[in-house]
Amino acid sequence: MREMDNNLDAEVRLWQEKLFSRSIRRGRALERIKTLVGGTMNLTCLEISAGDGVISSKLRQLGGSWKTAVATKDAADSINYCVNEAITLIPDGKLPFEDGVFDRLVIVDALKHFADDYEFLHECHRVLKNDAWVIISETRRAPFSFVALLKSAFGLAATARGAARNGYTETELFDKLKDGFDVPETIVYSNGLFESFATIGEAIQKAITTVPYWLVRENAAQGELQRFRRLHGLANLAFPLAWTLSKLEFIPGHKLLVKSRRRHWRPRRQPKLIDGRSIAEAAINTKIGTAAPF
Repeated sequence: MREMDNNLDAEVRLWQEKLFSRSIRRGRALERIKTLVGGTMNLTCLEISAGDGVISSKLRQLGGSWKTAVATKDAADSINYCVNEAITLIPDGKLPFEDGVFDRLVIVDALKHFADDYEFLHECHRVLKNDAWVIISETRRAPFSFVALLKSAFGLAATARGAARNGYTETELFDKLKDGFDVPETIVYSNGLFESFATIGEAIQKAITTVPYWLVRENAAQGELQRFRRLHGLANLAFPLAWTLSKLEFIPGHKLLVKSRRRHWRPRRQPKLIDGRSIAEAAINTKIGTAAPF
């Protein structure tokens, strides 16, 4: 029985690799993340994952020592198919690691799952060494876009799948990071036409398997492999058009990558006027150069 289970696990890994190879979204996200992370030989690295085991395994190919932490047991079970090591659960947003132990932190589509993301980033700051780098891959929130409309219509928004929020704007993510991290580099990519096409593909996937295809359930059965085969066949058919649409990067993007460096944690509070308004609020409501309202 154990041999049969081992064979099944190997097939799950094989089909996850095949599905990854046909996923332009995941492949390009990984390549951009790897570019920002750089070489990790002789470094100690932490990945915070939403459960994509193939990405977890490929990050380890950069070298160095890696640990993966997740917010849910489902994510841990999924990654265990591709990474042969213990996956750390994050209880109540608290990382079970000592202070100042990691040189790199990579958060892969997981920040939006933490109810108090600001406090979680403060916790990430605690476990990082001085001048450590943080790379965050997230959905770029564009609430009035056609992509957002499609996700809402098909029940594919992140909040519909248990996340605390649907993503971040560049400003929102900077505001979360600014108290403890410098943010020298922000990348927006994955254009709206491609994301619209990919969202329709997600809706078809949802009809075949109730969970995202990259999230593998514990004790996957033969039925799971049959679903992977069907999804791979559909992905092969869609790949040429998806690849073509993905090249139209002059259209606004829906994925967000941020590279930031740890510094001393110091809350940056916005100055307030005597009446309690911020300077920005005063500038909006007051004619510049006068003390009188419009």
